[in-house]
Amino acid sequence: MYYSTYGKPSKVSNPLMDKMVIFAADFLEIDETIEVDFEADFDDIAGFCDYDKEEGVTIGINPNLSRTEICKTLFHEMVHAKQYIKGELVSGIGRKPSRWLGKEVEADYMDLPWEREAYEHEAAMWAIFSTEILTSKLK
Repeated sequence: MYYSTYGKPSKVSNPLMDKMVIFAADFLEIDETIEVDFEADFDDIAGFCDYDKEEGVTIGINPNLSRTEICKTLFHEMVHAKQYIKGELVSGIGRKPSRWLGKEVEADYMDLPWEREAYEHEAAMWAIFSTEILTSKLK
């Protein structure tokens, strides 16, 4: 797996970024090129994930978040990366709804199955990462 970052805020050290990305990729069994972009326009969102078979994964993270929220957002968006890569999630285009496991889905945000999975895995990853992987020096 290869990853790169753009515009990473100084509150996230390079060793911490490495640990976060490698942990999430291992946890989710992702072996794709990943670009983590802190320079995109975010307005009121914490992050996003885009996937292109040729270009790989682009994850955008709002740099104004706290270090903890940056980590959690990365974990959440990495779940979406896994969903795209494995074909579980296909984003809707135009007026077409997104597809989850081959079925069209239209629901409120928190009722979307890919969001429920992302929040569940985000919480599980954070529980492990924050207690077993982070050293006191990186906290």
